[in-house]
Amino acid sequence: MLFNSCYSYKNLNLGIDDFEVDQTYEVRLGERKMEKVKVVEVTDSTIVVLQNKNRTVIQKSMLTESRHRKLSPGKTIIGSVIGVLATISIIGIISFGGGSNSGGFVTF
Repeated sequence: MLFNSCYSYKNLNLGIDDFEVDQTYEVRLGERKMEKVKVVEVTDSTIVVLQNKNRTVIQKSMLTESRHRKLSPGKTIIGSVIGVLATISIIGIISFGGGSNSGGFVTF
């Protein structure tokens, strides 16, 4: 879950690049919105994908756009650094901010 946002998508040239099994892609069929799918099987004219735990056969000719999901090292490093700094800040606030009340009771 931590590294979920560290992925980015790059456009594919369907005539040159081919789909790979067990890889995640964003695909567009016709004028629909982009949908995330995981490729299960590839043939010359179709791909079988998992989308929301449902297997679907897609004709390659129906695809108008596709992007391959790749791990982005830059996003991973920045996300990790921000996460560590946020954790240290929260621990510091909790540690140093709670000294004014005795016994941990909140007074009004």
